[in-house]
Amino acid sequence: MSILDGLNPAQREAVETVEGPVLILAGAGSGKTRALTHRIAYLIEVKGVNPASVLALTFTNKAAGEMKERVERLLGRSSRGMWVGTFHAICARILRMEAERIGFDRNFAIYDSDDQLTLVRRAIADLEVSDRQYPPARVRGRISRAKNGMVGPAEFARSAGNVYEQTVARVYQHYQRELRRNNALDFDDLIVEPVHLFQEHPDALALYRERFRYVLIDEYQDTNRPQYLLTKLIADGRRNLCCVGDDDQSIYRFRGADLRNILDFERDYPEAKVVRLEQNYRSTQTILDAGNAVISHNKGRKGKTLWTERAGGEKVVLFRCADEREEARAILDVVRGMRRGRTLRDFALLYRTNAQSRALEDEFRRAGIPYVIVGGLRFYERKEIKDILAYLRVVANPRDGVSLRRVANVPRRGIGEQSLAKVEDFAFGERITPLGAMGRAEEIEGLGAKVKGAMKRFHALILGLAEEKEQAPVHRMAEAVVTQTGYLEAVREEEGAVEAETRIENVRELLSAMEEFSERAEDPSLDAFLREVSLISDVDQWDSRADAVTLMTLHSAKGLEFPAVFIAGLEDGLFPISRMAEDPEDLEEERRLFYVGITRAKERLFLSYAMGRRRYGSSGESYPSRFLGEVPEHLIERKTPGMWEESERRKAKGEREVASPGSKKKSRVQGPGSRVHKSSPGSRVQGPRSKPMTLDSGLGTQDSGAFDFEDALPFNVGNWIIHPTWGRGQIREKDGVGPEAKLTIRFDTGTTKKIIVKYASLEPG
Repeated sequence: MSILDGLNPAQREAVETVEGPVLILAGAGSGKTRALTHRIAYLIEVKGVNPASVLALTFTNKAAGEMKERVERLLGRSSRGMWVGTFHAICARILRMEAERIGFDRNFAIYDSDDQLTLVRRAIADLEVSDRQYPPARVRGRISRAKNGMVGPAEFARSAGNVYEQTVARVYQHYQRELRRNNALDFDDLIVEPVHLFQEHPDALALYRERFRYVLIDEYQDTNRPQYLLTKLIADGRRNLCCVGDDDQSIYRFRGADLRNILDFERDYPEAKVVRLEQNYRSTQTILDAGNAVISHNKGRKGKTLWTERAGGEKVVLFRCADEREEARAILDVVRGMRRGRTLRDFALLYRTNAQSRALEDEFRRAGIPYVIVGGLRFYERKEIKDILAYLRVVANPRDGVSLRRVANVPRRGIGEQSLAKVEDFAFGERITPLGAMGRAEEIEGLGAKVKGAMKRFHALILGLAEEKEQAPVHRMAEAVVTQTGYLEAVREEEGAVEAETRIENVRELLSAMEEFSERAEDPSLDAFLREVSLISDVDQWDSRADAVTLMTLHSAKGLEFPAVFIAGLEDGLFPISRMAEDPEDLEEERRLFYVGITRAKERLFLSYAMGRRRYGSSGESYPSRFLGEVPEHLIERKTPGMWEESERRKAKGEREVASPGSKKKSRVQGPGSRVHKSSPGSRVQGPRSKPMTLDSGLGTQDSGAFDFEDALPFNVGNWIIHPTWGRGQIREKDGVGPEAKLTIRFDTGTTKKIIVKYASLEPG
């Protein structure tokens, strides 16, 4: 059998073009792995290239293993000698061979994230820097970003423009000295050091250029600057560089990935051959048309249009839901209705943030439908959720020593492990609880005055919360814990911006869950809630290979495919996420993320949004995502939540579906602030231009034009509103439109407040 058998014309061109730089723009589901592995086999079998002259770089061990296995299957023999692996693995191999050139022993250690954090903590302590002002996790992240920008300690110190940066520079320098003293490299160094090696030792560079005659890189759109420089240094010798990637699936900018690497490939290599893999083997044409239309709004792209021989296909289903609970129930309803002839693993639920999984998990758990979380913990297993629940458990049960130990120093109060051990010994001797022992801290020998004071304050905090237990609703108890402990402030100080926002949103989602519990439970007490949560936490973990629905973030879904895909939470501020909507490049990355979600679907695609969603601990109105307005109207089929099986029965009989109440008149919606972006000059056909999609607003009718948020919601200057906390007030100033609008409101109490619409539960006054 020929190595070229079974390849389509574009794949064949990608395989046979072996000399010179080649960029393979591989669309979702277009068989890129097939093209890449056949190319390697073609080099070895047909062109007679020594396997040891081939360097293939990937981003995951799984991808590297699969690539090697496929090549050997095609060749019918071992590909011994071929260098196939992740960037980190290949670089570690090079560094062990060249260790002496960079001043390390060959047996150098590789420090993982925990080791790095330990070393940063030690550096901060050695320099007598406050770890409260300079949280180790944040400092470690800043050092990592510097390395990914190829900025060393000396250059970082020279460019430090403020006291914070100057202090981080000192820690950075000390950290690097400690790494070298320990004969260790961190994960960033594994890529950075080979770049320095080749830049400073031309003979070493010449050696590896001669060794690697052919260089191949998978997922090129995900490379950062050090990875770009490394491959360019090696490949610039013979210029036989083959990069495979998809600019439309570049979604890791927050990790340092630089989209310019793939967009500027032809500038770096003017003689490059560009091959587009556009035939899709995964999805129906309807799904591809939806994806093509959405991504065509991005300016920063090469341009391609996916197509398939699987013409037609079911329309994209859109659910307009009242809130996140109705959204979760609508998804559950579809899964139940479509189970016949399918396995549960055929269904995937995708969302923008981990916090969104809570409502989905709750509904699936109550219905007894197995599910697995991919790329993240179950909601109630996340650290911040366990911390808040541990506080509540101590309040509910002062004898719970395990929960007490968890939170005694969270946030940090200076109560260390040795001090806790002394508390437990004293409690055992006095036959009292550890919490009671803290109340008598002055009697415990071996404790410093500061520690005794911290323990007394912690004891008073728990007693104060316990007094509120019988009177306050369960969610108010949790709010009191969060407020009185300063938990959210501590998270902001200790974590990087993105990590902190994620953890804070999870805490707020917990508050929303507790408020829901207070509203629906027969016994809305703290004890009852903790019992329910204990059952959730104790559910056996579902085997990922078992028959279960898959829940994951859109980032985790990249590279996967499912027969039926749900994308939930398509609301402005949530997707695109609010912090990403202002910067044009960030907004385009959010659109690429939506495109990735769409193209995971093989047969059916379901989209949903809520008109109201509990976020940040309170309910608020939501607005359809601007991305929904980019899906062509003729591809959409609207469904009423809770009536999936009925609507499918009607469709089978050829009957019209009954519209939901309030949806007889429809209004065209392009989410707030949405714009139609034209493709970059010279780009190829981008797929059909979408018309603004018609959505049921449920907020009255508009005779023509886009949906007018100004008319639907009375947030104009001079109008009166009611705020749940400050009461009645009049809007005096307004900046912006839609949910992002900032209002200056003068309340009847005489207070003037500035409020962002989407964060406030305002009602007409």
